[in-house]
Amino acid sequence: MTEVHYGVVRVGDHWSIIGDHLRFGAYETRDEASAAARRLAEHPAGLGLPVLLHEQEEDGELPGPRPLS
Repeated sequence: MTEVHYGVVRVGDHWSIIGDHLRFGAYETRDEASAAARRLAEHPAGLGLPVLLHEQEEDGELPGPRPLS
C-alpha cells in the first residue's frame, strides 16, 4: 500500500519538515515541528493515505517511523 512519509529533522539551528519533494518550516524546537507535521498529516491533500513520521532525535539519531494516521 502507498503511504506518505514526513520527517522532522534538524537543519542548522532550526527544525524542518521534509517529505517527497517537500521541505518547509524553520521551527525553533523539534516539538513545534512535530506538532506541525501532525497537523499536516490530518490533511494530506485529501489523499486518504496512511502517514508515517520519521522524527530525528536531539542527538541526531533517526529511529524508525511511527504511524500518524
